[in-house]
Amino acid sequence: MAAPDPEADRRRVDELDARLRAARGKVEKSRQSNGIGGVSHRQTGVAYRVLVDMIAGLLVGGFLGYWLDRWLGWAPFSLVTGLVLGFAAGANNAWRAIRVYSAEADKGTDEGPRLP
Repeated sequence: MAAPDPEADRRRVDELDARLRAARGKVEKSRQSNGIGGVSHRQTGVAYRVLVDMIAGLLVGGFLGYWLDRWLGWAPFSLVTGLVLGFAAGANNAWRAIRVYSAEADKGTDEGPRLP
């Protein structure tokens, strides 16, 4: 049985480490040049706005429907109608935000939101 050679092991580890760093550098460069691998702050902001618009629409519609049910005694009808209208309003607001973002992305501007 041969005696272990720590210097040879160290050289192999160093060579492997150098190859790994070179490979990681190539991947990072290709991601940066292709624009892949990251999401801009603007995209994240638009995604959160869409989420908040949808949730707020459902909450406001549900609250108003529940309030009308209690006030007028229309059991579940106002609540269901309020939820449907709240969803439609949230989807409409989300669609407007996405359209504005798409128009700005087509122009190439990445400035702050200019929502109507």
